[in-house]
Amino acid sequence: MPVIAKFCGIVMRLLIDRTFGAHVHVFYGDFELVIALNPLRVIQGEAPSWVRDWALDWVGHHQSELLFARNIDLSLAMPISRQAAGQLVFAD
Repeated sequence: MPVIAKFCGIVMRLLIDRTFGAHVHVFYGDFELVIALNPLRVIQGEAPSWVRDWALDWVGHHQSELLFARNIDLSLAMPISRQAAGQLVFAD
């Protein structure tokens, strides 16, 4: 699962499978949440309320990008060097 965001000890990873479709796993210490993208909702797990609120807000803000990403076939992606990766610029 690729890491899509890190913030204050929260790690978010995107996963796509047949059971839940596109969803995000949110890890914070020993806590884990699973957030569905469409519709946006927590489907399992628990975490402190501020983690849950922040994660739902972040996923909601980036929902369209994450839904678009599920259409990318990662097996076709070309690996790049660390030097090349350091030159990448991401839009906000």
